[in-house]
Amino acid sequence: MDPHRAFLRRDGERYLPNDVAVGPWGPGTMSGLVVSGLVGRAAERAAGTDGFRGARLTVDLIRMATLDELTVGAELLREGRRLRLVDVVIEQNGRPVARGRAVFVRGGDTPAGEVWSDPVTMPTPPADESWQVGPRAFSDDAAGAATDPFSLWEDPTRRKYMWFRLDRDLIDGESMSGYVRAACVADATNPLTNWGSAGLAFVNSDVSMTLARSPQGPLIGLAARDRQVHDGVSVGTATMHDVEGPVGACVVTALASDVPMQPPNQ
Repeated sequence: MDPHRAFLRRDGERYLPNDVAVGPWGPGTMSGLVVSGLVGRAAERAAGTDGFRGARLTVDLIRMATLDELTVGAELLREGRRLRLVDVVIEQNGRPVARGRAVFVRGGDTPAGEVWSDPVTMPTPPADESWQVGPRAFSDDAAGAATDPFSLWEDPTRRKYMWFRLDRDLIDGESMSGYVRAACVADATNPLTNWGSAGLAFVNSDVSMTLARSPQGPLIGLAARDRQVHDGVSVGTATMHDVEGPVGACVVTALASDVPMQPPNQ
């Protein structure tokens, strides 16, 4: 596959997947990364960028997207002085495959005073830039060295980290903003938090991303922070980073699945 080819190409109001858009759940599926990113792109374009920035994005994955054409609709539901609210729907073959709700805010001065936080330190990303698209996995004691995901992600005693390099554009001929790149990578919270000793047996039904600021550059990091599971329902949480530090958080709800997920590229 061409490491620089975009996930999608545009044909009028339609979006057509390129071969690199294939998902990990089977050869005919579309990656959730592409769907989440497309929702984020539509929301950002509807909200505008005149002093506003994306603060929250929630994507409900109604059904598995396939490698067929997509149509996207977006509606600005509220336009306030400091807040804008956008609703997005993505359809395929006449049926919705995803819906999104996004909040955009206008920033201001941070009040004085100290507030509790629980910082996490990301491992140093590898200097090897030959991995143009995809994740690199780390353990909580990897000391900055890339680790084989089969040995790392199947060890339930270790906190998991991921650096995701996304040099590939979402749509041919269109550069991604930091917000859209973050929306793409947010979907990786599912394997990050749910991969264990038996591999990945959960498929996420949604993803939510909250940002204090948009990440800068092609590298986005995720650090697993928490996971709760009961009766085949898992909730996983991760902190999102860029190379400068933390930028926000991601949460996924995932359901137990009998369909195996293909391992992430290394």
